[in-house]
Amino acid sequence: MTAPPNPPRLVGRLANRIVLGCLLLAVAAAALTMVQNADAFPLAMVAIACCGVLLASLPSLLFLFYSVRRPVPNVPRGARAGIYLGVVILLLVGAWLVRHGTGLDGTPAFAVLGVAVAAVGVVTLVRVVRFAPVPGAATQLAESRSSVVGAFLFLLVVVTLPKFAGVSPPGAYRAVVTSDLRNLAVAQDAFFSESLRYAARGELGTLYSPSSLDSITIIAADKSGWRAIGRHPLLGGQECGIWIGVRPPDAMHGATEGEPHCWKVP
Repeated sequence: MTAPPNPPRLVGRLANRIVLGCLLLAVAAAALTMVQNADAFPLAMVAIACCGVLLASLPSLLFLFYSVRRPVPNVPRGARAGIYLGVVILLLVGAWLVRHGTGLDGTPAFAVLGVAVAAVGVVTLVRVVRFAPVPGAATQLAESRSSVVGAFLFLLVVVTLPKFAGVSPPGAYRAVVTSDLRNLAVAQDAFFSESLRYAARGELGTLYSPSSLDSITIIAADKSGWRAIGRHPLLGGQECGIWIGVRPPDAMHGATEGEPHCWKVP
């Protein structure tokens, strides 16, 4: 009597569980920051979108990785469905990056990344269409039903995030920085009414507190005016500024007095 063949070893299950765990942590962080009305809520939403994209596209990425290794794993029908869904998500993300990933000067800052992501999706689609079943393979690509959850959360964040903070993550961070600069102008007016001069950063005390992650620097402040620069760690290559009173030599790249203005850092 012959022994039954050993079942194929599943590959990709551990990676799926790790990404799913990261997604759950991001959802928990978003819920916590929303309850606390914290400024980090948009960042938590972005983290959900990133984890959702990775979870939804993980079957495609795993297939692309294991299809060039030996031995080649078997790909059941359920896993193929996840791969096709991942390809769709990769193409959508690539198109979104090309469409919305622009800098302040109109430069497509993320166009190369978007093209690369879409190219991965196209290559994966070609390989899975041409991929032939491997009867009796020692390994098998694990099915990932959670990829549907990742795709749903990604699309949900893309639709809802603009309602909270701008049309794209760069726009959201610029909105936070410019809002902090306007609040700084209000605090400076309050200080001036009491002291007949504008304050340095440390003199404002409880009159002013920027949003989390923002860095607001008051460059010059006296009785004739002041100016300040605002930065955000996720607003790479860009900064914003505001001035009151004495016009700066560079006019902060064309900023109007009292109005925050952003520009690309060379």
